[in-house]
Amino acid sequence: MNLLLLLIFIVGLLASFSVGGNNSAVALGILLSTNVLKRKQSYAINAISLFIGAFLGSYTMINSIYGILKSEEEILLEILLSSILLSSTTTFYYLNQRGIPASLSQMIYPSIAVLVLISRGFISFDWEKFWFTVASWGISPLIAIITSLSMYFGLVSAFRNRNINFIKQIKYYKYSLIIASIFTSYVTGANAIGIIISAGILAEPYYITSLIYAIAAVLGLYLGSQRAAITVGFRITRLGYIAASSALIGSDIISEIFTVLGVPISITQTIMGGIIGLSFRSFGFDIKRQLLQIARGWTISPVLAIIVTLATYGVLKSILGL
Repeated sequence: MNLLLLLIFIVGLLASFSVGGNNSAVALGILLSTNVLKRKQSYAINAISLFIGAFLGSYTMINSIYGILKSEEEILLEILLSSILLSSTTTFYYLNQRGIPASLSQMIYPSIAVLVLISRGFISFDWEKFWFTVASWGISPLIAIITSLSMYFGLVSAFRNRNINFIKQIKYYKYSLIIASIFTSYVTGANAIGIIISAGILAEPYYITSLIYAIAAVLGLYLGSQRAAITVGFRITRLGYIAASSALIGSDIISEIFTVLGVPISITQTIMGGIIGLSFRSFGFDIKRQLLQIARGWTISPVLAIIVTLATYGVLKSILGL
């Protein structure tokens, strides 16, 4: 393994840790904020779900980066991926620290497109996959709105028709939150970590990369999600337990469909789509703020990532004398 491949692998490791800590806040938060499970149990089931998603569920994402780029000049491909991963990971961390919901795929794909264009034909790119992925960033939150609302009204109707007593309702609420948490962690591992694994397999085989990155994501969950988890959890569960479960499960279904298709999407923004769908019950300042957050993420993250990627790409080429 040369130094560039080592850089790709190490940065992918750090990215997995960062995504594991940041994107797990929702799944973990809904359990911690409601005390549905004990703290250790909440961490354990989310860690297991995240690990399984990254180690096994990510296989469908194997070609999300690795399979869409080709070049006879391997050194150029390695420089391109090194630049993009390093820049996107740094930008992802920076934006999320500032409260702007960002997606690695929304930084990686535009950056790839720009570098491919300036490579003057030395690197080929699957543009059809690129435009389909870009379209999915807008489609997935919209569909999540519909599925979340449908699930919510379906559950409310079921509870009313069966005349379930209060004690049983509490149990059902508890189970629905647990299922929503597990599903969210799994999809995060499969899709969000999956796209990083797709870059990392340029350096190491899939079974090694997925295992190591899955472990890094779990460490990120344990070490980097605690502060955000409670805040995010209270923000979601104030919708109501049924609404919160519907928002997460409804959006997770859409995320998993795109994952099976091998399309990297923004898990965070798809979940926000589900939350917005349930917020439509009382349109107000909160939903306007969430829409503004999504818009900021769509515009700021790719632009900033492209700028940093171009700078990094130029520096690496200069260092290597290309």
